[in-house]
Amino acid sequence: MNGETLVLCSTPRLARNLRLAHSRDQAAQGFKQWRPLQALTLNQWLDALYTQAQLMGLIPAEHAPRLVLGPTQERILWERTIESELAENPAEALFDRAGLAAAAMEAHRLMQEWSVDAGTDHTHEQTQETRQFLRWRNAFRAACRKLEVQDVASQFDAQIECVRHFSVPLPACIHLAGFDRNTPQEKRLFAALQQRGVEVLTWPLGLPQAADAVQIAYDDAEAECRAAVAWAHTQFANNPEARLAIVVPELGALRAGLSAILDDVLHPESLQPAHAEMPRRYDFSLGTPLATHPMIAIALSLLRLVTQRYRIAQPEFCTLLASVYWSASESEADTRARLDAEMRRKLGATLHIEQLLRLARQVQGEGTSLSRLVLHLENVAAADWRGRNAPSAWSAQFSALLKASGWPGERSISSHEYQARQSWSEALADFARLDLLLGTIPATEAVSRLARLCQERIFQPEAVGEPQLQVMGMLEAQSAPLDAVWVMGMNDHAWPPPARPNPLLPAEAQRRVGAPNSCSRVQAEFAQAIHARLLHSAPEIVFSWSHKDGERELRPSPLLAGMPEWKAPVEPAHTMAERLAQPASMQHIDDHIAPPVAEGEKVRGGAGLLKAQAICPAWAYYRYRLGARALEEPVDGLDSMDRGTLLHAVLQCFWQGRGSAALQAMDEATLQAALLDAVERGVAQFCQNQDKALPEHFLALEKQRLQFLLAAWLEFERGRSSFTVEECERKVALNIEGIAVDLTLDRVDALDDGRLVVIDYKTGGTVSHKSWAETRISEPQLPIYAALALADGEIAAVCFAKVRADEQRFIGIAHLPETLPGVDCLEEARKLFLEETFPDWPSVLNHWKTCLAAIANEIKAGEAAVKFASEDDLAYCEVKPLLRLPERKLQFEREAGSHG
Repeated sequence: MNGETLVLCSTPRLARNLRLAHSRDQAAQGFKQWRPLQALTLNQWLDALYTQAQLMGLIPAEHAPRLVLGPTQERILWERTIESELAENPAEALFDRAGLAAAAMEAHRLMQEWSVDAGTDHTHEQTQETRQFLRWRNAFRAACRKLEVQDVASQFDAQIECVRHFSVPLPACIHLAGFDRNTPQEKRLFAALQQRGVEVLTWPLGLPQAADAVQIAYDDAEAECRAAVAWAHTQFANNPEARLAIVVPELGALRAGLSAILDDVLHPESLQPAHAEMPRRYDFSLGTPLATHPMIAIALSLLRLVTQRYRIAQPEFCTLLASVYWSASESEADTRARLDAEMRRKLGATLHIEQLLRLARQVQGEGTSLSRLVLHLENVAAADWRGRNAPSAWSAQFSALLKASGWPGERSISSHEYQARQSWSEALADFARLDLLLGTIPATEAVSRLARLCQERIFQPEAVGEPQLQVMGMLEAQSAPLDAVWVMGMNDHAWPPPARPNPLLPAEAQRRVGAPNSCSRVQAEFAQAIHARLLHSAPEIVFSWSHKDGERELRPSPLLAGMPEWKAPVEPAHTMAERLAQPASMQHIDDHIAPPVAEGEKVRGGAGLLKAQAICPAWAYYRYRLGARALEEPVDGLDSMDRGTLLHAVLQCFWQGRGSAALQAMDEATLQAALLDAVERGVAQFCQNQDKALPEHFLALEKQRLQFLLAAWLEFERGRSSFTVEECERKVALNIEGIAVDLTLDRVDALDDGRLVVIDYKTGGTVSHKSWAETRISEPQLPIYAALALADGEIAAVCFAKVRADEQRFIGIAHLPETLPGVDCLEEARKLFLEETFPDWPSVLNHWKTCLAAIANEIKAGEAAVKFASEDDLAYCEVKPLLRLPERKLQFEREAGSHG
């Protein structure tokens, strides 16, 4: 036995902080050299002790396990055991094997660590689930013996026996730090140490006297987060050297929001890319899953690219193209963006890797630089991952594939990215150690297993030194007393935490030994112990809770009963965006006038340009004058626009050279033949203009749909009075006040008296002509046709033709009654077309001409303000992000608040 003091800690974080604190104290005392504090977690020390006993020959090699299962390995063995046990069950496919394995793994640990007795002594307590679990446990133990492996809880028992029976060197004194409760298994260990003459003490972490704590309530959790950050900012302003903590019971759910507001308030300069990884004054005790790190997410996507080579989701590959973490992400960035646009336009939502390669080579062949991406895609396409391999073999192939695909990119990686890559290497090494448990598996399962392992592996970039503000969960303990602590989320539904007994063990058996989560009494006692520790962690402590969670009313934790309210609370902090939106900090510049249209400048856009200008001038400016547009969303088959174009083509093929007389004269057989001919010709015409061929089975279904739709529409048109179809899909070029407008007239019918009916097909659910009576016409296409393109003719009616399977109707306005079924004449539509404004039919056409000219003149003058009647009108705006509506709304709210 040696005389060196050992500190065993509840968490690795606490052990690290104790070592840092010890070094800081030694330096403050003027020492130049000192022996580092021996602070380890309990498992770290026991593993080293057991290894030492093996090296000393105290434990025979045949008694030592080949492998001690880590959490992932143990879960896999449980999954395999349960799968084998359920193989003959007819409902096997309905079971959540991963969930059952997690519950069984926890139940086994409770029986080992907490001595939960679910066996023969208490058979009256056993449920069917418990009996099933005990069978699984026996099979699991048999599998462990067969593979010569050991789970962690069983290994702990073996380590206790090592301490009790073998003369391994032990320290004279052991201090325990941060243990809020000890399991019976740990108590057996400490008793064995004491029997060997080791003094087991508690390491002092807190203050001798409890703090005079206060409580404060806020509206919701977000307000709590903001208030806690504002409090920390005030503490640092008063004492720049202060050491603080924000304690959060539900840290995982609130981490992202807390991180954002902490950066906004304490480190606004971190918004700049060059400072993104700057050292922070704060640090989180809880990291994020390794799989969510952008660099690792791209690595997993590249691996999935091979296993899903014939069914790649285009959005996933678009994410790959936009990433800096593979191939020539910087030197070929512009061409990759072009490939993205071409891919969205030419390929479906699901594609295969050969299609990607062909398109990439095509873009490369057009004189643009894409050689490295093509090379890396060829390497990915050449990967042959058929058959089965052991995880170690797959791990080597995965590494080779990532290197061949240019991962992690061509730029130098940062410190945090380097640490993430190191963690990735460790994850690959862990995966390679699964050979014994998994045997040989296919590539798809290998990638899935690796992705799950990365999701379970928590990654936290290493902090520089010991940050002044620690953001931690309730179970974390500090290495030394702090200056102040804020504990948030103290609502009764979260703290004490609700009971959650393991479903595979009898609840009474769990309650009998006081196992974690077994009942409300155990949870209350545990929460009280944590609360007592927190009260001794700093001289100043604030507890906060929320009034609401959405619409749900909340109550404070019972542990706050009798605690005084805070008399001088801080106001919740504002985000950087909110601070910049304050009227006092803003300079208002009226910049809604863009450069006027210059002499000779061509502004094109057809009716869409005038529509956008009428709804929101900024929409028209960004979309049609600057050329901004949203990237297309790929679909398998046809999108709604393609279906509309196809319907137009079919209707054109049917009506060319026909009128109502021809339709009325057709019997059922003749009509069906004409329908079939129109559909065949329309589909063939449509397919000639497509970049990719549509599958035959898909075209067959589409033809059936079109025949049904066209038959329903023609049946509706049989009810019209006599007409002749004069024009179908006629191209028209107009000049409206110097603005070039190219149009396509869907259809123009001539009545027996020579007057014209202008028709525009619509297949959408919402069709309205109400704006035709307004000064800003948001549906200008038909008014342009009637007032300008057909100005030489006499217009009888202007209407939309709503062609849908569930509804067929005309929507519009007519000069005289009964011109079209269901369409009001001018005199019947006085609620919309007021008589004082529209006394007669020519005034309607003149109104359209005048309003359209005014809108065109707005475009020429450069009017580009963000103004609109309703945000709903912007539903199809392609450049909506450029309008910055959230910022605009926030500014208005701030201005209203300052005047209120």
